[in-house]
Amino acid sequence: MSELNRLHEAISATIKAALPQFETVEAYVSADHTTVLPALFHSITGLKPGDDPGDGRVRVIATFDARIFVASASQHAALEAVTLASQVTVLLRKQFWAQDFVDEAQAVQARPVQAPADAVVPHSWTVQWEQALYLGERQWPWPDEPGPLAFAFSPDTGPSFEADYQTSEDLQ
Repeated sequence: MSELNRLHEAISATIKAALPQFETVEAYVSADHTTVLPALFHSITGLKPGDDPGDGRVRVIATFDARIFVASASQHAALEAVTLASQVTVLLRKQFWAQDFVDEAQAVQARPVQAPADAVVPHSWTVQWEQALYLGERQWPWPDEPGPLAFAFSPDTGPSFEADYQTSEDLQ
């Protein structure tokens, strides 16, 4: 299973456990028109390059959107939608989704989705955030050498000077 599949499953599971008031929590909007509301659909909506971690993996900054839908028939639908959006923003604080390849959520924001005035659609809010993802396998292209890391300073280097090498603890 890819990192992105695991991440989406973890996001869904975390939101379902923390916010049981959502009847539906899924990755990406479903084509099913019988979705039980309130519902939250989350997805990655953008990827941009991040700094190279130097370990063989690729670091990307992913933009996530969580779209919240609340039934319009409810007398307090607008309040319910903003309340759920605010609860999701709180859940995102320091959120890693229990994944070791994800940095904490950053740049969290929420806003209502404006539907056309004559549309009969549920009330909707979008919560957006960014997270750095480290994709791929760690790589160490050099052979594992036995022994501790040692330092020497030019010109006193090489086999005849090994007895003079210092450990990092010696340099403190």
